[in-house]
Amino acid sequence: LPLPPADYVICESTYGDRLHPEGDIKERLKAIVHETIAKGGSVIIPSFAVERTQVMMYLLWQLRAAGELPDVPLIMDSPMGSRVLDIFEKYKGWHQLPIEEYTAMCGIFQVVERCRETVELIHTKYPKIVIAGSGMVTGGRVLNYLQEYIDKWQHTVLLVGYQGEGTR
Repeated sequence: LPLPPADYVICESTYGDRLHPEGDIKERLKAIVHETIAKGGSVIIPSFAVERTQVMMYLLWQLRAAGELPDVPLIMDSPMGSRVLDIFEKYKGWHQLPIEEYTAMCGIFQVVERCRETVELIHTKYPKIVIAGSGMVTGGRVLNYLQEYIDKWQHTVLLVGYQGEGTR
């Protein structure tokens, strides 16, 4: 549904004063994943639950669909991120992601909702790619993963969003 006309529109622009580096982000992501998996490690991606998580899911899905991603589990561990996926599905007309791609993308991810599942996944030894909240690593389930993985050389923590001054 289109929004009604407005006299003023206020929007957040965290990146409004920045230029992003040039290059193919999917290629950079693919290289990081391949390097980490080759070492037997996991990629842990702290991510904001709204939009950044879904963008990361989409990029990983595109790489998997193109046969350019190793066959390792893809995990989205964010209850709020899961609710955002529900909103994407409910309001199909408000975004440009075709429903077929949305369905295929969601179909390759294990979406974790319960803390017990998080604990079980943390203690698995196989390589995996985990997207978990919070994006600035100030709370959320990503802290549980980092407690187990951050000091082990074979794993990669991939920061994909804005990091505020003074955050981890």
